[in-house]
Amino acid sequence: MQLDTNSIQAAGYALMDDAQAMLLSGNAKAGMDHVILGMREIKNRYPATEWRDFAQTTFLGHPVTQLIHQCPFTYHSFSKPRGYAGDAELLDFIYGFKQPSQNLATLGREILEHCVNSPISSSVKARKDVLARTIDDVASEATHPTRILSIACGHLREAKESVAVQEGSIGQLVAFDQDPLSLEVIDREFDNGSIQTIRGSVTTLVRQKQSFENLDLVYAAGLYDYLSQPFATRLTKIMFDMLRTGGKLLVANFIPDHREVGYMETFMQWQLIYRTESQLANVAKEISALEIANKRTFFEDNGNIAFLELVKA
Repeated sequence: MQLDTNSIQAAGYALMDDAQAMLLSGNAKAGMDHVILGMREIKNRYPATEWRDFAQTTFLGHPVTQLIHQCPFTYHSFSKPRGYAGDAELLDFIYGFKQPSQNLATLGREILEHCVNSPISSSVKARKDVLARTIDDVASEATHPTRILSIACGHLREAKESVAVQEGSIGQLVAFDQDPLSLEVIDREFDNGSIQTIRGSVTTLVRQKQSFENLDLVYAAGLYDYLSQPFATRLTKIMFDMLRTGGKLLVANFIPDHREVGYMETFMQWQLIYRTESQLANVAKEISALEIANKRTFFEDNGNIAFLELVKA
């Protein structure tokens, strides 16, 4: 697409004019693809300060926003009913645990379908699968009852995919989160004595007011997308220190400039802290190499989320 370089508002509104026409003509897929790809191009074309102002307020002046916000997934993120972006209820749209209202208008339903089947949503599902496989691998390799900690656990949906959890072959899985509503869902849905919910924040872990030890696995799925590099580095060291010898640490992070970054930062008001593979690997810099038996980074199959895995020597 050709952007009007005179101003970010002119470029953005021209893009949204086209998207609005597509959506109103009944071509939701074309309209959504147009606005998603276009918003990323605008973000990359203009200075960060101009993008920030446009993404936070200027875009709201265009009527296409009201059309797109008929999508309950997009509007849930925008309105932040739990007070923060990316909450567990939002992810449940992607996982299929949360369904829209029966009276949702056709356009809202079509946009929702597009969003929950997008490349980024596919990556979120793949992240869940990576976590479930890791739990199962750790449980199968252990010669003792496994102790696992999930930090910022959300609704712990990976546990529903884990064979080890479903068969009761783990010792203890601690679901740690600051959101009491998320922990209530876990307590209600898991009739499993090996799963324990604990309310707490990552700040209490970093300040070492709460701690865990002798863990076989500690992991954080979406947490690092919200942490500064210094905070993430400190937390990684603290998480690593919780492990027993042979224990595993696993953290995930979205990579920069993925396909939907512009859409997320505008219509969803969902800003993340992105990391390259090397930036994610660098959060382990406070850990001595002598303490690490194995270190690797890898991606889920869609290539939008990077993982850092450490094994303690």
